[in-house]
Amino acid sequence: MDLKSTKQLAAFAALSDAERSRLEQLAAKAKLSADDLWPDVWLYGFDDVEKGILADIEADEYFKSNAGIDNAEVMADIKKLIAVHGKPRG
Repeated sequence: MDLKSTKQLAAFAALSDAERSRLEQLAAKAKLSADDLWPDVWLYGFDDVEKGILADIEADEYFKSNAGIDNAEVMADIKKLIAVHGKPRG
């Protein structure tokens, strides 16, 4: 038996109606099920998980109108820097 899972399940079963409602609301915002979100809430708490979800939503909205930097472009720039400034192994 996994004691951590047992504790996590017991804590889930002990949630108040208000906590269950908050979990459902957070899960909906995160586009997850409450069961999928619960391990994070159990580990980090409602407030930290909510901050993370809101930050993800904010970042998604930002990148809808602001193009990010292409990964291939970044990697090419890094390779150039390493070629110029890197020390050879050996």
